[in-house]
Amino acid sequence: MRVSTSQVFRNGVESIQRSQQDLSRTQLQLGSGKRILSPSDDPSGAVKSLQLTSAVGKLEQYERNALSVTQRLRASETVVSSVVDGLQRVRELVVQGNNGSQTNETRAMIAGEIAQVREELLQLANSQDANGEYLFAGLRSWEQPFIDEENGVRYAGDDGQRAVQISAVRTVPVGDSGQRVFMEIPNGEGEEQSLFETYARIIEALESPTTDAESRADLNDAMGQALGDLDQALGRLLETRTSLGARMNTVETQSRVNEDQLLQVKTALSEVQDLDYAEAISRFNLQQTALQAAQQTFVQVQRLSLFNFL
Repeated sequence: MRVSTSQVFRNGVESIQRSQQDLSRTQLQLGSGKRILSPSDDPSGAVKSLQLTSAVGKLEQYERNALSVTQRLRASETVVSSVVDGLQRVRELVVQGNNGSQTNETRAMIAGEIAQVREELLQLANSQDANGEYLFAGLRSWEQPFIDEENGVRYAGDDGQRAVQISAVRTVPVGDSGQRVFMEIPNGEGEEQSLFETYARIIEALESPTTDAESRADLNDAMGQALGDLDQALGRLLETRTSLGARMNTVETQSRVNEDQLLQVKTALSEVQDLDYAEAISRFNLQQTALQAAQQTFVQVQRLSLFNFL
């Protein structure tokens, strides 16, 4: 079989090019740390890698959601706890104000302190999270929910509650409606009354002078009614705080599950796409040797020409 000089030259060049391509591919793998540089390297592995990468993205999003939900629920719980503290102080002041030893002047001072608690309540009810969203506005979280007007406090939010996904099958409600937490609280007369209104009635009763037995009896009745209304409001607040705590526990539990799943998926993804550096370095050295051999052989074969012997 005759082999022309051009064919020898072409075979040598192709051998060098193949060796260069193999070496370049291994070099890219070492630089990127990835075994699969293109889908053609491993079609089934590339598909699996895409699926696992998508799963990692979803789990990481669930983790971000869980962190955001936890921060918002914790902020809401802190607010409710502060409102409870204020309510319990008002309850103490109601008992103190109903004491027969109090004068009109001292009761007015007690009413002034309760007015301050009411102002603090308004500020707490309008609390915002780190993103500037109102905690107790329902779905209208970018609008101030509680407005203090001449006739009392008006709720400008809604009854909606946003649900945030923290896993593929679980969501957690956030953004409690201030209507239920602070406004629609049953009183002793079987009607609904806001905590703001309860405080306002207490203040009004304490500021009204007692000059005779009848006015004294009216004050006793008002304070007795106030204690009942405060207990109803306290029950609603404790119920809300319990709900917030239960939701935080749910998020914490799911977050641990997400972390375990994320670790498993990342491990599987690493096994599919990450490079075995020891094997790749060994292959790189072999390919480098092969390229050098191909180049040297090509040079030697080029010299084997009849013209060199003329």
